[in-house]
Parts: sequence; C-alpha cells; structure tokens
Amino acid sequence: MTRLILYMAMLFLAAFFMVNMPVAQATEKPDYTVVMEDDEFEIREYPPMLIAEVTVKGDRKTAANLAFKKLAGFIFGDNQSRSKVAMTSPVTQTPAVSEKIAMTAPVVQTQTDTGIWVVNFMMPSEYTLETLPVPDDKDITIRETEPYKAVTVRFTGKWKMSTMEKRTRQLETYAAEKGLTTLGPPDYAFYDPPFMPGFMRRNEVHLRLAD
Repeated sequence: MTRLILYMAMLFLAAFFMVNMPVAQATEKPDYTVVMEDDEFEIREYPPMLIAEVTVKGDRKTAANLAFKKLAGFIFGDNQSRSKVAMTSPVTQTPAVSEKIAMTAPVVQTQTDTGIWVVNFMMPSEYTLETLPVPDDKDITIRETEPYKAVTVRFTGKWKMSTMEKRTRQLETYAAEKGLTTLGPPDYAFYDPPFMPGFMRRNEVHLRLAD
C-alpha cells in the first residue's frame, strides 16, 4: 500500500511539472542528426553551435553551481545591451585532461586533472557572433564550435557523480565493442532544471568520435 501511495504521488508530481513547465518544455535544443540508434545508445552528428562557456574550479557539483550562476546571469541581462537571451537545453559539463577543452551544448561541464571544469550553454540559433549580447562577466567566453560526431547514452535519475562515472564506463564499453575510436573526455549533458523529479530528468554522457 505504501509503495502504491508513493507511486501515485510520483505520477502527480510528474503531471504537475508537465502542466506547469511549458517554457522548459519549449526550450531550444541542439539540432543534431541521429546516425545510428541502439536502445539507449546513439551516434549523432552535431553542427557548429554558438556557445557561452566559463571555466571554474571545484568538485562537479560546486563547479556546476558556480558556472550556472555566471551563465544564467549573462542570459538574464548581465550583458552590455541589458537584453535577455532565451534559455536553451541542455547544460553540459565535461571531465577533461587539459584546461583548454572544446565544448558544445547541452550545458556541458568538463573537469581537468587539476579540478578545473568548463561549463557551457548553447546560444539560441537566432544569434551570431556579431549579434549576441556581450557578457559583462569577463570569465565568460563566446565562441562557435566545430561540427563533430559523438556516441551517446541517455538515462534518467539524479545528478550523482557515481552515476555519471558508471554511465561513462558503459558508454566506453559500448564504443569499444562497436569498434568506435573516441577522443578526449566525456561530456555530461543535463537537460532539466534541479527541481525536476529525478525519474523525469533527461541526462546524457557523450564521447566524441574520430572522423
């Protein structure tokens, strides 16, 4: 009986968020092409994207919170034109092996060996380098990414580092079994806000592929 009540409560929360989050549901996402689909795994091709990124230091959670605050300030008006920029999805966070790491949207966070993370937001497709507002925060860099291909795994749940590492290992094993050559560290992509119930969140790990 207790499990049934819990299940009904979860369904109620899911329905509540679906009804009361039309803006979140309508956020722009990367316009990638699915080359191959295999259950929860996909190979995707990503086009060039305009991104805003920031480099921060700390553990994954601390770095993500600090970076999100800076980037959210920028899109909510902390820029030279004082204009708002539409929120996109996901946010991407990536563990890396050097402090200079090529990043793409979702929000992406990347960690180096020294605890440095690079976190980025994809900018709405209506903007170019010339038309996007200039950030007030000098820590924020605006740039356009190169097109690339990635193998990904999609899953739900809370944003625990142990979960991200487990899914990364699964993705690495899958890539090896398929004979895919991966490049660099994984990208962690988070599509939903923190208050979204874990079972409704869309999370991904990406590994970039050699041409």
